[in-house]
Amino acid sequence: MRIFFGAFVVLMLACGVSLGASGLKNENLLVSVPVGYKIAFSDRKPGLLVSEMIPDAQSLEDWKDMLTVQIYYSRQMKMSVLEAAYTQTANPACKEHNGALVGKGHENGYEYGLFISSCSTTPASKSETVLTKAILGEDSTYFIIKSWRSVPDKDEIVKWSRYMKGVKVCDSRIAERACP
Repeated sequence: MRIFFGAFVVLMLACGVSLGASGLKNENLLVSVPVGYKIAFSDRKPGLLVSEMIPDAQSLEDWKDMLTVQIYYSRQMKMSVLEAAYTQTANPACKEHNGALVGKGHENGYEYGLFISSCSTTPASKSETVLTKAILGEDSTYFIIKSWRSVPDKDEIVKWSRYMKGVKVCDSRIAERACP
């Protein structure tokens, strides 16, 4: 039941529905659909929730910008493993892969890392630049992933880094991490 409720809360928040403090139970990801975006795909499988958002004028078949939310329920990861995966591990689907840690710390009591990576050739035969925020929750691991099938300029990176700074995890069971 908790997994279903968590997925429901994320999708409700993604759709812009506001819930009062009494509506959020346990650990939750606080995320919203960016202005000008739509939910293009959402799926919940055992242990995983995925939601993909694209600009209103784009399609899943030929998107240029995408925001993805992934929640891995009951999966505990270490930030050191994620750092290695994003910065040091070569991607076999890429001709050239570059990755860097651009920020890390704690927000609302949860460890997070912010990574940027680029891939010169993907399975879709398009280059991609990806900005990823990983949040290590107590119950789940959360990923917020902004992808461009182009090279974004500095202003785009700053804009989406600010958006990701607003994505947080809260927990109704812990007073210091209380949900709004």
